[in-house]
Amino acid sequence: MKKLLFQFMFMLLIFPAFSQGYISVSGTVTDIATGNPIPNQAVTILSDSTTGFVYYQMVFTDNAGFYFDTIAVTLGVSGTLFIQTYDCNSLLHEDVWNYTPMQTHTSDFSICYANTGGCQAFFIYNVSDSNMVSFQDMSTGSPAIISWSWNFGDPAAGTNNTSTLQDPVHIYSMPGTYTVCLTIQGSDSTCSDMYCQAVVLGSSGNCDALFTFYADTASSANTIHFVDLSTTGYGHISTWTWSFGDGNTQTIAYPANPNVTHTYLSNGTYTPCLTIQGNDSSCYDHVCATIVIGPDPGCIANFTYSDSTNNGTVQFFDLSQAGGGAPIIAWNWNFGDPASGTNNSSSYRNPVHSFTAPGNYTVCLTIQGADSSCFDEICKTVVVGDTTGCQAYFTYTCTAPTFVTVQFSDLSTGNPTGWLWSFGDGTSSTIQNPAHTFAATGTFNVCLTITGNNCTSTYCQDVVVQDSTNYHQIYGQVFEGDFPLPMGAVMIFSFDTTANYQPYVDVSIIDSNGVYYFTSVPDGSYYILAIPFDSNGYLPTYYGNTINWEQATIVTTTGTLNNPYNINLVASEQMIPGPGSATGQINMGDLSTAMVDKINMILKNDQGKAIGFTKVSTEGAFSFPTMAYGTYYLHPEMPGVTSDNIMIVLTPEKPHADVVLTFTGNKIQGINDITTLVDQWSVYPNPVTDHVSVSLDMKQGTPVVAEIYNMTGQLLSSSTVVLHNGNNIISLSTASLTSGLFTLRIYSKEGVNIHTKLVKTR
Repeated sequence: MKKLLFQFMFMLLIFPAFSQGYISVSGTVTDIATGNPIPNQAVTILSDSTTGFVYYQMVFTDNAGFYFDTIAVTLGVSGTLFIQTYDCNSLLHEDVWNYTPMQTHTSDFSICYANTGGCQAFFIYNVSDSNMVSFQDMSTGSPAIISWSWNFGDPAAGTNNTSTLQDPVHIYSMPGTYTVCLTIQGSDSTCSDMYCQAVVLGSSGNCDALFTFYADTASSANTIHFVDLSTTGYGHISTWTWSFGDGNTQTIAYPANPNVTHTYLSNGTYTPCLTIQGNDSSCYDHVCATIVIGPDPGCIANFTYSDSTNNGTVQFFDLSQAGGGAPIIAWNWNFGDPASGTNNSSSYRNPVHSFTAPGNYTVCLTIQGADSSCFDEICKTVVVGDTTGCQAYFTYTCTAPTFVTVQFSDLSTGNPTGWLWSFGDGTSSTIQNPAHTFAATGTFNVCLTITGNNCTSTYCQDVVVQDSTNYHQIYGQVFEGDFPLPMGAVMIFSFDTTANYQPYVDVSIIDSNGVYYFTSVPDGSYYILAIPFDSNGYLPTYYGNTINWEQATIVTTTGTLNNPYNINLVASEQMIPGPGSATGQINMGDLSTAMVDKINMILKNDQGKAIGFTKVSTEGAFSFPTMAYGTYYLHPEMPGVTSDNIMIVLTPEKPHADVVLTFTGNKIQGINDITTLVDQWSVYPNPVTDHVSVSLDMKQGTPVVAEIYNMTGQLLSSSTVVLHNGNNIISLSTASLTSGLFTLRIYSKEGVNIHTKLVKTR
C-alpha cells in the first residue's frame, strides 16, 4: 500500500512559533432517534494544514457521550479545525471551527446509531519490533460479554486470520496497514457490537517521514523554515535529505538539527520533499508537500485518498485550495463507479465510497466557491483493492533446438488458483506453467489471466518466436535521486526507425527496490525506458539518463552484456498549477492501436524544458487538467519515432487547448487546437440545466458529431448535425444528466475538434 502523502498548501501570512497558547474542543454525541448519549464514539479533530500547522487526533466519547481535546497552537495565529464523526451509515458529520488562540469550542453531534443492546466493542493494541501485535479488549456492556470474534485483516495468515481469545496476539508477515475488527456477543441476542480500526505496522521499516513549514516574514516571504516531524519506531533517524523542489538539496546527519531554512529565488509552485534513513538500512521513508511562493494561483481542486483496508472502501480527503478569493462552499465527487448507482456521487467534503469491484477508477472532484471566480475540477486514477497482492505476470524462454517451443513461467502474485493462457495463435491452456509449440515463427500476443482469492488480473506481452534465436537476460535498477523508484515500469523497445514502425516491445513492472528484469530478449539493439508511477517530480527516462530517445544509449545483445543497466530518472522543472487545461487525441492512422499506450506525452514550458508528463491511454487520449496561463509545448515521446512539438497558448479568454495528432509510419504529427474551418465558437449557458447551445461561425459547411461524455469517459449522447457556412446554433438536451461535470466534444473528419467542460446543476 503506497504511503498516504498529505500535501501542505502554503499561505503567506504565517508567523514563526515564538510562543504557545491553547484551544479546546468538546461536545456530546447523541442518538438522533432516542436522544441517548453514544459511548465510545470516535471523534476526529484535524487541521486543514494550509498554515503549516499539522494536527490530527482521535478521541472517544465517555459513557455520557462526552468528548474533550486540548490543542497547543501558536499565539497570535488563527487557523481552521475540522471536527468529524461517522454515523451508523458511514456518513461523515463535520463541524468547521475557525479558531484563534485561547478559545474554546463546542461541537455536538446528533447521529443515527446502531442499537447494540448496551454492548460497546472497543480495543487497543501494542506493536513490537517484530510485527507482533498484542490486542487488549476494552469493550463494555451489560449483560456481561461472553464471546469475542477477531478478524486481524491479514488474509495471508489463512486460518490464523481470526481468533476467539479475549486478548489475542497476532504476528503479521510484513509491515503495512491492516483493518482489524472485533465482534462481541452477550449472553442474549440483544447485546452485540462490532468495532474496527486501522492497525499500522511500520512505515518503510517503522520510519514515518513528516514535516511542516512556515515563512520567515521578518526577512523575506521567499525564505521558508522547514521543521522535521518525522518519527521512527526504534533506533534513531541517521540522515535527513531535503529536496526543495527547485533543484537544491541538503542532507543532515545525526545528531545535527534536522530543521533547515531555504530561500527560493523566484515565485512559483514547488514540491519540497523529505527523505529519512534510519540507523537500520530497512528503515527509510519519503514524503512531499506543495508550497506556493509569490502570488496566489487561485482556486485549485485537489484530493488524495486512502484505501487502507484493501476491501474496496476508500476514504477521500479534499486538498483543494481556495486561494485569495471566495472560500470553497461546494464539493461534487464522481467516483467513476456507475455500478454503485446513486452512491456514485457525493457532496461531502471528505467522503467515503465503497467501490463495487477491485480495479482502476477515474474519480473526479469539482469544487465551487461562493462566487463564480472559484471553480475547478480534477480527475485522478484511483486503484481499488489489493492490486499489489494480485498481479498476473509471466516470463518465457524459447527452448532449443527449434526455438518454436516456448516454456512459459507464471510469476503472478496473490496466490491464484486458476490460470488461463491465450497464446495468440488460437490455442489456450489452463496449466500454470505450460510449454507451447507454435506452428510457425512470428510475434504472438500471449495473455495470462489469473483468478482466485477474490481477485482477477490479466497480463499480456508479445512473444517473439524465431528459428535458432539467441535469448538474453537484461536487468537493472531505477532510481529517483538517491533512492530506488518504488513504483514504476520499464519498457524495452527494439531499435526500429524504419518507415513501417513495428518494434519488439516488452514491459517489466519494477519491484519495491526499483529492480526490473527481462528474461528472454532476442538478439538485437534496444532502447530501455523507465516510467515512474508516482508524482515526485521525475520524468520517463531512457538508459543513458536522458528523456529523448535520440540521446539514449542503445543496448546491443550481440556482444557482451554489461548488466546491470541502471537508470537515474531525470527530474522535471517546476510546473505551476492553474485554471487552464489541455487535452488531446492521438489517432493511430495505419498502425495497430496496441502501440498507442506506449507513448508518453511530455509537457514543456515556454523555454522548452520538461515540466511534467502523462501516459497516453489505450484509446489515444491524454490530459493535463491544471495548468497556469502561458505558452507550452506538447511532445509525444516514443523510441524511434519522430514527433512534432505542438505549441499551445492558455489565456483567461481561452483557458483550454485541445490538440489532435496522428501516428503514421514512424512519425507523430499534429495540428493546434481547432481547425481553421471554425472562426469562433461559444457554449451557453454553462452551468447548464435542461439544455445547452453551441454557437459556431463556420468558414465552410461540414457535418459534425456532437457528443457528451461523463468524467469516466462514458458516452451519454451523440448527435450528427450538418453545419453551413456562417453562424450555426446546435441545441443539445441535458435534462437527463445528473448534477456534475461533463465533457462536450464536437468533431468532424475534416478536422473540427471542439472540446469543453459542462457543469450540470440541479
